[in-house]
Amino acid sequence: MSSESQVTAGAKSEQVKAYLESTVVPVLTQALTQMCISEPDDPFSWLAQWLVENHPTKPSKAEWTETLVLKLTVGNFFGEIALLSGKPRQATVKAVGDVALLVLSRDAFTRLCGNLFEILRRNMSTYSTMELPAEEEPQPGVQEEVDQGNVSEEEDNEPVPMPAPAARGRGRRTNVFVEPVQLDDDWVPPSYDKNDQEKERLDGYIGKTALLQYLDPKAKQTVIGAFQKKTYSSGDNIITQGDDGDYYYILDSGHADVWLRKPKDAPEAKVFEYNAGGAFGELALLHGEPRLASVRATEDCVTWALDRDTFRKIMMSTGKQDMNERTQFLSKVSLLDELTLFERFKIAEAMEVRNFEDGATIVQEGDAGSDFFIIQSGNCNCYKRTLKF
Repeated sequence: MSSESQVTAGAKSEQVKAYLESTVVPVLTQALTQMCISEPDDPFSWLAQWLVENHPTKPSKAEWTETLVLKLTVGNFFGEIALLSGKPRQATVKAVGDVALLVLSRDAFTRLCGNLFEILRRNMSTYSTMELPAEEEPQPGVQEEVDQGNVSEEEDNEPVPMPAPAARGRGRRTNVFVEPVQLDDDWVPPSYDKNDQEKERLDGYIGKTALLQYLDPKAKQTVIGAFQKKTYSSGDNIITQGDDGDYYYILDSGHADVWLRKPKDAPEAKVFEYNAGGAFGELALLHGEPRLASVRATEDCVTWALDRDTFRKIMMSTGKQDMNERTQFLSKVSLLDELTLFERFKIAEAMEVRNFEDGATIVQEGDAGSDFFIIQSGNCNCYKRTLKF
């Protein structure tokens, strides 16, 4: 270091020392003296309030307000800093209009994203000072071309085998489905006529059933279309104990009782009843076990029925289409430029879609980070809490 630089550094040090002694130390000394006397439970809030009350301009009060610091749109991502550094969320993110997000959990992030981890670490310095204080010089983004030849067409199209669930001690089947589903490329799901009121009611029913409530919007609309109307007169069996299960039913109007014969030669006993909105026979959508009980109409009933084969094909077709669309979308996200097609496919497979309405808080400043987000559709705003006098 030259003598001139040493003189400059020394002068700066003396300048900072003089500033601290003349301006900062007297204020903090007075504040800390009063804090020791008061012994507040929350020293941070106490100190903030003390500084407001003793500010030379004598402001009446100070309030925490949310300040817009960044706008995000399709393809932008957020939440990765909290996953990598372990820091709490450094900003609040809210939906602007309806928003669909691709979400990767912390566990999946850690398990899958070896290369992505390094990409994100390089991006930490360029992300934004709202997420992490800039400690390094921003590094230019990597613009290398991706070699997508590592994945053969056979590998890309090969179905992933489903692991068989553990056998239960009650003699149930060890496989979830009775037989594999054969899905032709030109298969089109059936769609039965319904008026707007019927579609709306079905949408409400589905939202309350454990089996179907987590369908994404596209799959839900396809399933609603595939329900067919079936009517029954009082005294008719909608399903009969011991018969093979083939349909799942939602009761749209009327009333039905559930009757169980156990053992099989014993008299029937009423064990439950259904009113409008009740759903039954859901095991038929998963496997072909015999019906465990009978459901009998006690008055004229209108039901909506969905058969097992159609349901399984809808799940396969929408799942395959969604994966193709999701992988194609991820290929356009700059964050993932360096990943191969197979690596993007793994990420797409692990991600789930979450939908948020206008104004909904997606990430709250100060909360622990557990998810990483990519905007699939819509826009988001990022806010920082600031103290306003």
